[in-house]
Amino acid sequence: MFRVLKNLLLVITMHVGVASAETFSNLPGISVPSESDIREAAVAFVNTSTSPGLSGATLTVDTPDRYSEQWRSSLGFSAEFTIKNHIFNGYWGLALVGGQLDDELDIIADDGTPVELDLTRDVLGVRGSFGLSFPINKYFKLRPYLSLGVSDLQNTFWINGLPLTDNSGNTSTLNYFETSALMGSSTGSIDAIFSRWYGDNRLELSYQYNLIYTDALSADNPSLESYAWNRTALLKSRYSGPTSLVTSGRPWRWEVHVNHTNFITHNKASLGYTGLFEVGTGIEWHMNIKPLDWFGWQTVGFSVGVITSRDVEGYNVGLTAR
Repeated sequence: MFRVLKNLLLVITMHVGVASAETFSNLPGISVPSESDIREAAVAFVNTSTSPGLSGATLTVDTPDRYSEQWRSSLGFSAEFTIKNHIFNGYWGLALVGGQLDDELDIIADDGTPVELDLTRDVLGVRGSFGLSFPINKYFKLRPYLSLGVSDLQNTFWINGLPLTDNSGNTSTLNYFETSALMGSSTGSIDAIFSRWYGDNRLELSYQYNLIYTDALSADNPSLESYAWNRTALLKSRYSGPTSLVTSGRPWRWEVHVNHTNFITHNKASLGYTGLFEVGTGIEWHMNIKPLDWFGWQTVGFSVGVITSRDVEGYNVGLTAR
């Protein structure tokens, strides 16, 4: 309950910002959180929606004090390209990313009064990546790269049951607020990738580590005028094999995957979870083309997955391209 109450305070301060100081004179029975807590609440949502390596997902948190639905999606492409006369390849990527969170919290204020909070967050951004890919041997390679992104964060919420008094002396227990922020991020990533063929079947393992710097600019909430460092880690495994389907002379292959995502530095109170497990399957068509003789485009396909962890459930359905 303490963590849920603290999360409510984060949202109130984050959303009201300067307006709360000018319009509402008091928040009875509730202590004001620190600016570092406010920053964590905003950045956690942006990072779980826009960070490199994350696939599309729909997530649900259902606990006695909280019910929330979050989705994220991306439209983009990444690939390696040949650098002549060098043992390493180049790597680039470009993506349009977005997400939404609908969060409903039921809490009890200090005086025993029930308080309801309905929150909606929306984020839309673009991310570009560029780096190198170093072959260690025929099975293993390292890929360090840098991603730069910018996102627009919009927030709205209703709070019901907490009396708020404006400067004119009017008090209401049902209040509505809006605020926004421009979020810029720089992410240093390193991928360790293992790939090996066993006859016609292929095993792929990868570990990705992200160090994320996020800077926030907000015209209506000075509390978000800050920066934060965060870390995430992704462990992915994939096994694929041939099918009897052929289109335009090119084969289709099945695949199964098991993935784990750990939002290492995020506070669980921000979104209700800090880690995700995914188990899924899919099918993909191997094109193996090289547009403009610059980069390889191997596959397009379709995948589905089931996501689970403590206090969170979800799924992943979408198109894939590699």
